[in-house]
Amino acid sequence: MTDPEPSRPARPPGPPARPRFEFRARPSAVTLQRPHAVRVSFVLWLGAAGAGLLASVLMVLGLDTVEASLQTVLLRDFPAESAATRDRVTALTSAVLIGGGALIAAGQAGFAGALYAGRGGARFALVLLAVLAVVHTLLAVGVAPLAAAAVLPVGVGLAAAAAVAMLLPGTYRWFTLKQR
Repeated sequence: MTDPEPSRPARPPGPPARPRFEFRARPSAVTLQRPHAVRVSFVLWLGAAGAGLLASVLMVLGLDTVEASLQTVLLRDFPAESAATRDRVTALTSAVLIGGGALIAAGQAGFAGALYAGRGGARFALVLLAVLAVVHTLLAVGVAPLAAAAVLPVGVGLAAAAAVAMLLPGTYRWFTLKQR
C-alpha cells in the first residue's frame, strides 16, 4: 500500500466559525439613564443649600441685629433674669441659629450629591433635613436681619420643590434598579 502523497503535511484546522448571534452586555454593565426629575431635584437641593448657607452668612454679618432681637425677646418674656443670664442665652441662641442653619445647608448639599449618585436612602435624610429647615426658618425669621429673613423662606421653598421632584413615581424605579 502506498500513502497518498506522503510529502504533504496535514493541514491544521481553521478558526471556528463566527456565531450568528451577539451576546448582550451583563445587566450590571448597562448604565441606567438618570431620570430628569432626579437631575432637577439635585439642582433644587443645591439651591436650597446655597440659600441656607447665604442666610447663615447674612446672619453672621448682621449679628448685632440678631443679638438685639434676641435681647428684646428675653427682656419681654423673662424680665426677672439677670443681664449675665440673658447674655449667655443670647450668645447660645445666636450660635445655634447660625450654626444650625449652616449644618442643615451642608447636610442638604451632601445628601443631594448622594441622591444624584443613586443612593435611595438619601431621599429619607433629605426629607428630614427639609423638615429641620422649616423649623429653623420659623425660629430664625423673627430675629434674623431682613436680608436673611427674606432668603430663608426661599430656601424652604426650594427644598419643598426638590422633595416633590425626588419623590415622583418615575424616580422610584431608577433608585431600586441602581441599588442592585
